[in-house]
Amino acid sequence: MATKDSFDAFLSIIRDKIGEFSEHADQSHIQVFQDELRAKFDDLAKSQGYVSGEEYEALKILAARLEERIARLEELTKM
Repeated sequence: MATKDSFDAFLSIIRDKIGEFSEHADQSHIQVFQDELRAKFDDLAKSQGYVSGEEYEALKILAARLEERIARLEELTKM
């Protein structure tokens, strides 16, 4: 899906949720709205190749560990 199409779809979801929100403005509905919006946005961001900050940090740690292992293997193969 193209970026513009994804963005338009996300805006459509937001418009629908705002409509629902204006009809039911109690606190429990606000939390449900926030949770659904966060989940939809996360899905959209991931579909565009983005990751959360936590996932990014975990990937950085894994990359550093792999680089260390590769460096050790390269040293071992030089012997």
